[in-house]
Amino acid sequence: MAVPSNQRQAARQAKELLARTLPGSRRGSIRSHLQRAENIGDTIWRRWQVGPHQWQVKHLRWYLTEKTNLYTHSTRYRHWLTLRALVFALRKEDDWLPLLQGPWLRPTGRDGMLRFGRPAKLPR
Repeated sequence: MAVPSNQRQAARQAKELLARTLPGSRRGSIRSHLQRAENIGDTIWRRWQVGPHQWQVKHLRWYLTEKTNLYTHSTRYRHWLTLRALVFALRKEDDWLPLLQGPWLRPTGRDGMLRFGRPAKLPR
C-alpha cells in the first residue's frame, strides 16, 4: 500500500485496516478501538510521516511510551489492546509482540510477563 500523503489518510488507513479484521458489530468496544486506531495512525504520521503498512516496532513502542505516559493505567491498557489488534491485522504478531512488553500490558500498570490463561479474542 502507498505511503499516505497526510495525517488524515494515515488515520483512515489505520481505521480501515482494523475495521476489516475485528469481529463483531460496530458498537461499543469496536467503535472505541476504531477511534483509537485513527488517533494512533494520526499521531505516528505526524512524528514520522509513515502509514500503518510502513510501521516498525520503534513507532509503536514510541507511541506507547511517549504518547500514553500521562494516561491512567487502564487507558494505557486500552491503547495497548488496540495496538495489539493492529499488529495482528498487519500479521506481525510473532515478531513484534515480544518487543512491545511494558507497563501497559495490564490495567493495573504492573510490569512483568503475562501468564497464560484464557486466549484473547483477536482478529482472524
